[in-house]
Amino acid sequence: MSDHVLPFSIENTDIRGQIVRLGPALDDVLSRHDYPAPVSKILGEALLLTSMLGAALKFDGKLTLQIQGDGPVSMMIADYQTCGTLRGYAQVDRIALDRLLLDQSAQGSDARGQPDCSELMGDKGHLAFTVDQGPDMERYQGIVALGGSDLSACALVYFGQSEQILTAVKLSVAELFEPGGKHSWHGGGLLIQLLPPKGDEERGVSDTSLDDWERISALMHTTEDLELTDPGLGSHKLLYRLFHEDGVRVFDAKNISFSCACSRKKIKRILLTFDAGDRKEMIEKGVITARCEFCNTLYTFDPAEIIT
Repeated sequence: MSDHVLPFSIENTDIRGQIVRLGPALDDVLSRHDYPAPVSKILGEALLLTSMLGAALKFDGKLTLQIQGDGPVSMMIADYQTCGTLRGYAQVDRIALDRLLLDQSAQGSDARGQPDCSELMGDKGHLAFTVDQGPDMERYQGIVALGGSDLSACALVYFGQSEQILTAVKLSVAELFEPGGKHSWHGGGLLIQLLPPKGDEERGVSDTSLDDWERISALMHTTEDLELTDPGLGSHKLLYRLFHEDGVRVFDAKNISFSCACSRKKIKRILLTFDAGDRKEMIEKGVITARCEFCNTLYTFDPAEIIT
């Protein structure tokens, strides 16, 4: 199985979770851009995390994860529609990134293979989750400062400060190569949370629940990266491998696919919001072009369509 989010619960506990497995959908997003591998990896992690959180929403809408920083990757966006569609992109300063990779390579054989989240995004920045329930509903946004060496750690900062729910997250993204040079991106993630008992939220979690949490979160963290990215290992089998002694119950899976909301009509409408002078300056070689950041589609317009 691939491209789905599977909710689950641990029997006789207040622990709920999500497992996400992305293959073609993840590869469809990342292969549309010529990102260096470290950027593809962290954007893939953002797409995994957004899929798990978005699939848990109980209404029709959109969940957006946005990270901004002062590093070589200045902005990253992952966008999930509750119908199950996913898209994302990153803004990369290639010169600054090449300098970072060169400096890391110069450190010698003991250096890490890939720069981490703090090196890519920088020390100063923020992570924001925005929930959009539609035009007639107020949007909700939670923002925290960036913190941690990977996106899982950044997410834990968010849940600790904004949601105040005990949460554990594990994310893994890998580029898998096949004979003949073919390669594709695969990813997987696990998220578990300890929820307060229904109707008794004010008392909080009990000591027994905390003991359950320590045991289950420790089991979750035994998951190997390869297990999460292996397209031949199904989600049901992985969950059984981890939690069968406690008992794990799975619910209906949510299928995920790549889709971009851009269109020629929408891009034209955006171009028409610029003043006439700016639109004239957009003309190059007799045409006006605009590229969608999400899907990398290039739209070409006759100036007569845009300049009125």
